[in-house]
Amino acid sequence: MFTHDRTSGAGGVARGFLAALERFVGTDRTRDTPSLRAALLAWLREAQTAQPTLALVHQLAARALSVADTSVARGDRASDLRSHLAASCAAEREDLERAVEAAAQVAAQLLTDKDPWIATLSASEAVLASLLKMSADGRKPRVLVAESRPRFEGRDTARALAAAGIEAWLVADAALPMLLSHASALWIGADAVTDIGVFNKIGSYTAALAAREHGVPAWAIAVRRKLLPVATPSLGIAEMPAAEIWDGAPVGVKPRNIYFEMVPMALLRGVVVEDSVLGATEVAVAAKDRELPAELAAATDR
Repeated sequence: MFTHDRTSGAGGVARGFLAALERFVGTDRTRDTPSLRAALLAWLREAQTAQPTLALVHQLAARALSVADTSVARGDRASDLRSHLAASCAAEREDLERAVEAAAQVAAQLLTDKDPWIATLSASEAVLASLLKMSADGRKPRVLVAESRPRFEGRDTARALAAAGIEAWLVADAALPMLLSHASALWIGADAVTDIGVFNKIGSYTAALAAREHGVPAWAIAVRRKLLPVATPSLGIAEMPAAEIWDGAPVGVKPRNIYFEMVPMALLRGVVVEDSVLGATEVAVAAKDRELPAELAAATDR
């Protein structure tokens, strides 16, 4: 279930959200549209609570609620609304796929070297798609990947790269800042793009700081649907199970397990999206224009 997915990139979680929403729609037996809207809102709020850091979940929830509001305003039957929601899920899935492909096209053009060294961490579908696009264009990127503790999803990235014939080095998270000096660029994914910075897997901030010290350009690769105002109460970083850090820690030791952190825009050259590279000012303006409806923007019970 997408609610417990802690290793996929944001795109994978988003597809899980859409699949789960389709199942909700397929099993719903609500007789009237207002009641279905109420049940949908409760389901969407649970989804937000489960994945509070992922802007795609918030924005896809907003789209689903908008579809419901339109049906209520038109006086549609509940069966009509279910059909509209199913069609919206299919359209969103296709839109996301096209958006990632377009962002990958933009990212692949950032570097002119035929065989650049690119550093990254964790699992990002947008970063992986960009590297695959570069390889498909006849270039030979080599990739330095941090393993991304505690769930080691960096290994999945390295495995996917190797399967595609792209040379990958897998290193401990703590080694990435030192080895970044050899890189042509740092590419990170984005779980949310806000007006002040990018939310991504823990270790991204340290990597971006190291990139600045080494004079290595850093970009986040995302899609516009990940833009969201940082002041959105339902957007947040939840603490994860302490046992993933140390199961059975002795008395007096409190493990803290935090998956995500903010990378300030000042540390990035920009955020790559479908049609361009957004600078700090453009990100700030665009994110503030992506406010959620009040019912979804409100804080969740985490």
